[in-house]
Amino acid sequence: MPLLENFIFSANNLQNYVDCPRRFELKYLLKQGWPALVSQPVQKLEEKMAMGSEFHHLAHQFLEGLPASLLCQFITNVQVLEWFDRFTAFIPQFTKGAYFSEHTSYASIENFKTMAVFDFIAYSEEDKIIIIDWKTITKEPNQLFYQDQIQTKLYPVVAFDSLPYIFNIEPKISPSKLSLLYWFPAFPKKSFAFHLTPETYNESKRFLGSLMQEIADTPLGEFQRIDNLNRCRYCQYRSLCERGVEAAPLEKEDEFDLDAFIESMNFET
Repeated sequence: MPLLENFIFSANNLQNYVDCPRRFELKYLLKQGWPALVSQPVQKLEEKMAMGSEFHHLAHQFLEGLPASLLCQFITNVQVLEWFDRFTAFIPQFTKGAYFSEHTSYASIENFKTMAVFDFIAYSEEDKIIIIDWKTITKEPNQLFYQDQIQTKLYPVVAFDSLPYIFNIEPKISPSKLSLLYWFPAFPKKSFAFHLTPETYNESKRFLGSLMQEIADTPLGEFQRIDNLNRCRYCQYRSLCERGVEAAPLEKEDEFDLDAFIESMNFET
C-alpha cells in the first residue's frame, strides 16, 4: 500500500488521480518536483495566479469583518477591484446567519481521511446549508466541467458529515438541505448550483470510497499514464512521461481548474 499512514484525501489530489493516476503518484507519493511549466506564457499564468490569490485573500478579510472601503485602498489591479466590488454586492445575502470563511473540515469515508477547505459555508435559520466556492477564471465557465469535478462530489459529503463540528447541528438534517454554489467574479451571472439529495449523498460516498480504495490497492510503479495526450500539455510532469515539452496556451484554461491549481501550488518551487 503506497499511501502514508496519515495521508489525507482532498479534492485536489483525488482530481489529480482521476485526471491521470501517474501524476498522482509522482506528485503525492513520490513527491516529485516541478520539471516543467503548466501553461504558457508563464508571465500571464503568474499574473492570473496572483489575481486569484489576491481575490481569495480579500474575500476572506472582508468576511472576517474588515470594511470594504479599507481593503479597496490596497487593491492596485483594476480587474481584482472590479471582482471585489461584485463580491461585496453578492455575498451579504448569505451572511445573515452563521458562516465561516476559509474553513477546513475533515471527515472519514470508508475509513479514509478526507478534507475540504471551504471558501465559504453558511447555515441559515431555515436549516439550509450552502457552500460557496469562488473561481477566478477569466474564460466563460462551463457547467459540465464543474459538474464532473471531484470537488462537486466531495465538498457536500464532507460538509454534511462534519456539520455537528462546524455549526453544532444535530445530524437529523436531511442532505437535501445542503447545496454547493460555484460563483465566478468575472461572470457573476453564470453561477452553478448543485443540490445534494439523500441519493446523491450516498452515491458520492460510494464513488469516493471506491476511488480511494483503488488508489490504496495500487502498488507503486503501477499508476498508469492517461491516454488523453491533450491533457498532458497542462501537466508539469509531461517530460518525465515523454509526452512532450511544450506547455498548452492559457487561453484554454477551462481544461483545468486554475483556482485548485493555485491552492495546491508549492510557491517555493
